[in-house]
Amino acid sequence: MKKLKNTAIAICLLGFMITSCGKNETEQLAKTWQVSDIETSVKLADSVKTKMLNNSVMVFTKDGHYNTNGGIGVDQGTYLDKDGKNLSTISEAGKDNSVYVIEKLSDDKLVLNNNGNTLTCTAKK
Repeated sequence: MKKLKNTAIAICLLGFMITSCGKNETEQLAKTWQVSDIETSVKLADSVKTKMLNNSVMVFTKDGHYNTNGGIGVDQGTYLDKDGKNLSTISEAGKDNSVYVIEKLSDDKLVLNNNGNTLTCTAKK
């Protein structure tokens, strides 16, 4: 269970990093994102999924920093873009560094994928 939660956190972080390429992508990514759905390669019990989604927020800044909190865990660090399609997170809080594929990035939706685990986020207003 702990490994699954850490994987979901890593996916979230990488997803945000992936979306931060180029000026337009950085502007789209640099905001507060509410985690709205988590799909994992291993089926999660509804109660576990609800706890992970509870108040889970990811914040990306234009200067390349991120932080997460809520049910996905607390983390902070920097993010790097790889060709505008991949997001790499470098944790300063001792979490694993991760690489995410940015499946979708728009002004109001972010979808990240890491090894079959998908994290969907909506922009907080």
